Amino acid sequence: MSPMISAQAAPRTVDDYLRQLRAALDGAPPALIQDALGDAEDYLREEITLDAYKPESEIVARVTRVFGRPEDVASEYRAVEQRFERRQNNGERRPRRGFFSVALDPRAYGGMLYGLIALPVGILYFTWVVAGLSLSAGFAILIIGVPFTLLFIASVRIIALMEGRIVEMLLGKRMPRRLPSDETITGLWPRIGAMLQDRRTWSTMFYMVLQLPLGVAYFAITVTGLALSLSLVVAPFAEAVVGRNLIQFGNSAIDRFSATPLGMGVMMIAGFVLFFLVLHLMRGLTILHARYAEATLVKT
Repeated sequence: MSPMISAQAAPRTVDDYLRQLRAALDGAPPALIQDALGDAEDYLREEITLDAYKPESEIVARVTRVFGRPEDVASEYRAVEQRFERRQNNGERRPRRGFFSVALDPRAYGGMLYGLIALPVGILYFTWVVAGLSLSAGFAILIIGVPFTLLFIASVRIIALMEGRIVEMLLGKRMPRRLPSDETITGLWPRIGAMLQDRRTWSTMFYMVLQLPLGVAYFAITVTGLALSLSLVVAPFAEAVVGRNLIQFGNSAIDRFSATPLGMGVMMIAGFVLFFLVLHLMRGLTILHARYAEATLVKT
């Protein structure tokens, strides 16, 4: 714990507590910071609402005495996160090096699964954003325009939370496990204004729209790579059964060579190596996509 944090005066307001908690969590994953600040703010605001007749400073001081100073709470959040990471990485040691070691990396298979679902999910996201923005603009002159826009923006936030859970489960990146707190915002118009001014609202829409072309690319790479590698491995056995070439390369010399025992062996080795190349490619793409998802979906 740094001397600067430990020397801070006890917080007297909710904002003081949150500022100190944010400072104590400096360097932690952004998703962890968002969750911790949201939990603390919701609890403090709830306590203030229950004891509305008492000064805010008195309530914050009582909560601090019971649950600890912001640096203590931050330490507990870090400890819980470390225990969770140890369970997630149970049995893992230093990353294995080597071309074929990717077969032991869960992120490669998680990325491959993400590549298969990215296309239908991307179509859904793109359709939802385009339809929502179009209807919000069309309903703007009607009485239902305001509540519809509010519901649409709220749905975008929920989708961001759901996508974050998918990213964490398949790609291994720590993502938020709750929505950011909006306890300080009261009233319909202030809430709409805050949502429209929130960078994360627009970055989430950008993520959802861009997920369509990314989903097409991920799906094409995964399906094409798996289909081609599997075909090259299985084709020699199938050709031996049916007695004719099932894979044509468009070149008579190559086609004749592929029909020989040596050619069949080369095809099987090529398909085997291609499978590992696809695993490497998807693992690299998942690392990049996880960082991109954190930058656009997490409130900083």
